[in-house]
Amino acid sequence: MTTTITTPGATGTPSTPGTTGASARWREKYDHLFEAFWEHPFLAGLRDGTLAPEKVLHYVGQDHQYLTAFMRCYGLGAAASPDRDWIGFFTDQTNFLLHDETHPHHVMCDAVGVSYAEAQVERLAPSAQAYVNHMMAAAHDSLGVLMAALLPCPWTYIWAGTRLLAEAPPGPDNPFAGWWEFYGSPDCQGLLDEFCRRLDVLAAEAGPAELARMEAAFELSCHHETRFWQMAWSRETW
Repeated sequence: MTTTITTPGATGTPSTPGTTGASARWREKYDHLFEAFWEHPFLAGLRDGTLAPEKVLHYVGQDHQYLTAFMRCYGLGAAASPDRDWIGFFTDQTNFLLHDETHPHHVMCDAVGVSYAEAQVERLAPSAQAYVNHMMAAAHDSLGVLMAALLPCPWTYIWAGTRLLAEAPPGPDNPFAGWWEFYGSPDCQGLLDEFCRRLDVLAAEAGPAELARMEAAFELSCHHETRFWQMAWSRETW
């Protein structure tokens, strides 16, 4: 059974399975970073449907490249996996990115009347590249550090989606409603629950030094998530 906990600023919103693992502790400790993610004007524009087309397209192009790198990190996780169960986990996560998480990208492109192909870019912006570099470095540490670096990406989005659907679901006039419905779906919450469960197992088995690196990787990724919004908001380039 999944135990639902609540966090400041997200009353009634599912957060993580259990209340005593590392993921729950870090979620509480770094709640201010989740709130910074929520308050960023890019996400606010998705909430009220007013986000400018040029910012939407900059985000989609960058996120497509970022998620490609994310899948490569999953591949490195599979290579470091101790057994087939873990390999299966990373395979399932990769398939989700390949076949499911393109949907919110298509929602955004449809909202601004541009095809998904037209939104593609060849090069990551500086902030997006820095985030990818951080994840790749984590992938060459331990499986626990990798999982900790990867977790804030799905967690912030799924938390935001479930929060908005619980507090003020977007109306039919919001062109980004499908984006929120995707990340606020039970399927995405199930993905997050499993991710947290596995991280908690690795954290419980880690020694003090590795656990400290895991937490540092998690915190840095939380910062990178908000920086990714800012990258899209400012249409950052080299």
